[in-house]
Amino acid sequence: MFKHVKDMEYTVHVDKPDPRFAVLLLEQFGGGNGELTAAMQYFSQSLGCNDPKIRDLLQDIAAEELSHLEMVGEALAMLIGPVDTLPQDFPDSHSALLGGGPLLINSGGAPWTANYINSNGDIFTDLSSNAGAELRAKLIYERLLQQTDDAGVKDMIRFLLSREESHNFSFMQAIETLKGTGVNKDFRDSDFSKKYMNMSTGQGDSRGPWNQGNEISYETDPNQKYGSPAQYGQDPNPNSNKEVAPGYNDKTRNNPNYNQPPQQTH
Repeated sequence: MFKHVKDMEYTVHVDKPDPRFAVLLLEQFGGGNGELTAAMQYFSQSLGCNDPKIRDLLQDIAAEELSHLEMVGEALAMLIGPVDTLPQDFPDSHSALLGGGPLLINSGGAPWTANYINSNGDIFTDLSSNAGAELRAKLIYERLLQQTDDAGVKDMIRFLLSREESHNFSFMQAIETLKGTGVNKDFRDSDFSKKYMNMSTGQGDSRGPWNQGNEISYETDPNQKYGSPAQYGQDPNPNSNKEVAPGYNDKTRNNPNYNQPPQQTH
């Protein structure tokens, strides 16, 4: 059972109303990388997670994200300020016209939607998505920090972006415990999954750990070698180790005029 603890995780202080900044802060209330999105995403993922430790992690962080939503909402209400009498150029027209409370919209006025949620059922994929989500939220808070001079608001934002860093770290550490599971179980098990395709021409091709070492084969001109950029023929046996051996150079399977032989059925 959920219960509301009236003592907030962080007590919000706002020096004076600033409806212009309230519009920007709405991004973290009803936006795609905001606190509601994070809470709903992590909670939804937890319901399909059969690993009790990861499930506990997801639900702990989801609960904290709801407290962050409350913090941002309290700040928004104070930043919007009184709306009984409004100047014609009042910047937060959405909130003002509908009573002065923060709406579940982003800074552009688009309503929150469940389409923001990434919950795939594969916990390795979900945690990887969550780690990125925390960094995107931190980035927004860093930008918001530059848009206000309110000492109380700035302090709240610093607290929130620090918690984004904490959650990112937790998700990254959890991912390390899941190596070799889920989609990562059969990762890079074929010849083609160990290739880096150089798809550009001219000067400036760069090399680094993303395209050399780690058993990576660097293809200088895949179009010439395989016949076209991304048509490598049908995998003869998806369950074999290294389905296509190194040195494979059969252009007939990628010739647009070549008809693939019918598959044998057993």
